[in-house]
Amino acid sequence: MSTPHPMTLEDLWALKTLGNVAVSPDGLRVAFVLHKSDKEKNERSSAIWLLHLNQQGQAVGEARQLTSGLKNDTNPVWATDSHRLLFLSDREDGKNQLWLLDTDGGEARKLTGMLHGVSDAACSPDGKWIAFTAPVAANDEDDVLIGRKTLDDATKKQREEDERFRLRTVTEIWYRVDGRGLLEQFDQLFVMPMPVADENIDFATIRRLTSGAFDHTQPLWTPDSSEIGLLYNANEARRHSFISDLWAIGRESGAARCLTDGTLEIECYAWSPDGRAAVIVGAKDQIIYGRSHQRLYLVTRYGNVGDRILPLTPDLDSETFPIVGGSFGFPGIYRPQWSADGQQLYFLVAERGCAHVYAMNIVWRSLSRLTSGNSVTSALFLLPQGRGLLLAREVPEHFWELYRLPVHDGAQTAMEEPERLTHLYDRVLADLQLGKVERLRYQGANGDEIDGWLISPVGARAGVRYPLLVHIHGGPHWGYSIGLDPLFHYYAAQGFAVFYCNPHGSTSCGEAFMREVIGDWGGWDYQDIMLGVDECIARGVADPERLVVTGYSYGGYMSMFTIGQTDRFKAAVPMAGISNLASFVGTSDIGFWQAAEAKGYPWEPERADYFRERSPLTYAPRVTTPTLFLHPENDLRCPIEQSEQFYMTLKMLGKVPVTFVRVPAAWHGGTTKPAQEMAYTEILLDWFRKYIEIRPEDYA
Repeated sequence: MSTPHPMTLEDLWALKTLGNVAVSPDGLRVAFVLHKSDKEKNERSSAIWLLHLNQQGQAVGEARQLTSGLKNDTNPVWATDSHRLLFLSDREDGKNQLWLLDTDGGEARKLTGMLHGVSDAACSPDGKWIAFTAPVAANDEDDVLIGRKTLDDATKKQREEDERFRLRTVTEIWYRVDGRGLLEQFDQLFVMPMPVADENIDFATIRRLTSGAFDHTQPLWTPDSSEIGLLYNANEARRHSFISDLWAIGRESGAARCLTDGTLEIECYAWSPDGRAAVIVGAKDQIIYGRSHQRLYLVTRYGNVGDRILPLTPDLDSETFPIVGGSFGFPGIYRPQWSADGQQLYFLVAERGCAHVYAMNIVWRSLSRLTSGNSVTSALFLLPQGRGLLLAREVPEHFWELYRLPVHDGAQTAMEEPERLTHLYDRVLADLQLGKVERLRYQGANGDEIDGWLISPVGARAGVRYPLLVHIHGGPHWGYSIGLDPLFHYYAAQGFAVFYCNPHGSTSCGEAFMREVIGDWGGWDYQDIMLGVDECIARGVADPERLVVTGYSYGGYMSMFTIGQTDRFKAAVPMAGISNLASFVGTSDIGFWQAAEAKGYPWEPERADYFRERSPLTYAPRVTTPTLFLHPENDLRCPIEQSEQFYMTLKMLGKVPVTFVRVPAAWHGGTTKPAQEMAYTEILLDWFRKYIEIRPEDYA
């Protein structure tokens, strides 16, 4: 075994991240995705892996790679026979199409040739049908869209040229989305027969079931295979809210029935075993009510809409959604799980930087927590015949792995330690020397307890103070978790102590705590962060003369705001942030959301002072901190003009060193090339090293 070493940039390149997880209907096979980045090719790719389980739900050997992973193989979905696997792949023409693979052996078969690719898919419980969603433009011909008709090269070229230079007329408030661009294609629902062995795929059998200028997402068959569940918002006011309703679409007729009442932002849902109801995870409309918790609701499939929505967790002051995490992997869509008899419901609850598994007795509404300690569960699946729950779970000292949690007699009366089924990262972590992570709980603004974490630099010695890198999360309604973040440990390997926390506005600390930041950006949240810095200094780890600050999105906003309030930081790197709340309302793809966060619009006299006082740009003349702005050029969420305004103001004032790094072909939520993302880290560190001293003699 090699000697453990501090994390390097090469280690970051080599790390694979966990993606979507899917469990076969018989509970004996688990498919999951691993994403990786190729440094030489500067490309990302994904492969599907397969893990076998025995009748007790225990792993049979180690997981093995199932698909080539030369391109991107994602979104595994099991057929009813538990042997064949549907998945999306861009292996042919760069567009995701639907493929089918027999996991017992054989080559994958391409099932679709959709003009714009495929977004998602689901297999019917009776094994006869596939439902899938795919992007559709208003002027698409169905025959060309589905692949029944092909265009010659000259026609394709002419159509692409016409589309490229076509004038766009905008009449909506929400008319574009970060990472996607103008809202001109919308996911629609299609259905096709499940092919039998060696049968030729006939595109003529594919039928389109929906239309409309809105996305149809999360297709999920009802247990009787007669209808397909979908989430979408067909209301006239849909371009001014995040509302989504649960609909049931008839397989044969395409008839659509709305099951909810247009008041909830639904995150996910799951049909009951008898198909008579669904449990949904949803929050109230935040544009009207402000940000609130995701809670569980029971929705009946039939009856009057107003009578069939029942809150299941009205008194639980926690999100029933794993809305905490780091930057390392995302194990796919989470859905609550029903017991086979429909009497128990298993779901996730975010609590103080953790996400735990809970069980509910549907009749009595009684709750029990099934996991404990420091852990984050992001996805769960109920294995048949009482074999337990399969979890995608991370702990402070280990990245995501798959676990099995025992469940007894349909419920669990005592907590048991989950059994780990995979060992994806054992060798990687054995080779790494990581900094010590200390969980801080300290008194923040208004006397509230704040969750924070302090990572000591690798080689730290007692009694020695180190430069402190303060990293602020986005959102603001998000939260750091107890999970292991490789990027923070890379900073620690470069000689920095790293501090991060969940200030007012963060999730997993109660709804009132989360809502405190509404109408108070730069208030208690700023105080919480600064009190956390004081705590790191008081503990003898942080050097008060070597403080640096950074953050992304809302973290970029708070970095900008901070340097306008204090001169304690020697350098700052705001990334993809907001400097002018008023112009943000008019330039962001979701500027109307900022009005909800600010409790009004900037042109309203009673809110004008707030927009000015809480905009970092207002305080630019008193900034003394050398600042580097980093911003994706195609950012529609926090447009690049937000960094441009602050950069140009500081540059014209001429009082401090200031640099602006623009990232081409990148958007708020991602980059085109992995090397761009890696460059963020090196640019940030180089800027910090320029203004603070790393003293090699301070490290063991």
